[in-house]
Amino acid sequence: MKEPEVVQKVPIRRSRWWRRLRRFALWGGLLVSAATWLVQHHVVSSAEPFVCAVGDVPRADCILVPGARIYSDGVPYPMLVDRLAIAAELYHLGKAPVVLVSGRGGGGLARDEVGAMRRWLVGRGVPADAIQEDPLGLRTIDSLRRCGAVYKHASTIVVSNDFHVPRMVFLARRFGLQGFGVVAPPLFEYSTSTLWANRGREVLARVRACMDVYVLSDP
Repeated sequence: MKEPEVVQKVPIRRSRWWRRLRRFALWGGLLVSAATWLVQHHVVSSAEPFVCAVGDVPRADCILVPGARIYSDGVPYPMLVDRLAIAAELYHLGKAPVVLVSGRGGGGLARDEVGAMRRWLVGRGVPADAIQEDPLGLRTIDSLRRCGAVYKHASTIVVSNDFHVPRMVFLARRFGLQGFGVVAPPLFEYSTSTLWANRGREVLARVRACMDVYVLSDP
């Protein structure tokens, strides 16, 4: 009986092109990761000396509150309430004569962030004539640029959530403002997914801020 033939398997070698592509992807990923880490470190370390506690922050021309989401009935979302509560406290402590609320303006009750912020502050005892509205602060960089260029403030206390304050202080200083930051502690219990989502977006936002300042913009 004839024995069956044994078919010898020839190992398939990956092409030189594939190895080069894989090496390029590996080094590219490492370079992107390193650059991203350097950006985060630069933004945070630049801002750190100017982030203060409520009672320690120096007086300034204004308290700047950036906008955030609001409900369809014009009520601020919890993270925006966190910011507004600290802004009201700073105003009542005499840290600045004006609160500048900056975000999207107009478009009805469900879209008017600056209107929602004004109503909230007035309801907590901040006089209406001590509130300035910037309805064109659609991005953080717009709010900081316009704070000095349009509203003529030389110094500001920026108030936001912990992940956001370093970028705000970084941008304030880059646009010639004497900027100080105060972190708004959470008044609500946020889910882990919400916190991680905001921190993840902030990583990309800091990269874009550095691109805006050092590559695309002329502060």
